[in-house]
Amino acid sequence: MKQPKINAAIRDKLFSPNPDTVISAIQSLKESGNKEYLPLLFELLTKHRNNEVETEILKLLGSIKDKETVPVFVAALQDQKFATIRKNIVTVCWQNGMDFSKFFEVFIDLIINEEWDIAFEACTVIENLEHFPPPEEMQAIKLKIARALKSANDQKQYFLEELLKMSS
Repeated sequence: MKQPKINAAIRDKLFSPNPDTVISAIQSLKESGNKEYLPLLFELLTKHRNNEVETEILKLLGSIKDKETVPVFVAALQDQKFATIRKNIVTVCWQNGMDFSKFFEVFIDLIINEEWDIAFEACTVIENLEHFPPPEEMQAIKLKIARALKSANDQKQYFLEELLKMSS
């Protein structure tokens, strides 16, 4: 199967200084985009300071239904260069409704290691998962949660305790 490419003209429009040009390019991706554009959109979110542009990007990311994009979203969550937009990425993960079950532990780590607002969004992703990992994998995850509970603040303790209940 041939790998879809990024259209250079659309890429250039995405990084235009003119917000209307950027928004037009984002809207064109709704029709003809592919997963190769996702890292560009994440990068654009870290750089662009226009609310309309940000809103359009998040709307697009929240409406993606291509299952092949799931690993791209997870890679962005784990990439330190996207740390400033991590909350946005986690939020669109539950908004787009895709199945992130294979990456359950990534969201557990976000709950344990990130600030409350990101942990809340990660918890929402987990609550909306179609299924949890098999029991043998869950055992190690439950131990990780139990260890994290010992040093968690009240807000995170609540999330972690709820996760233990959900996974029982």
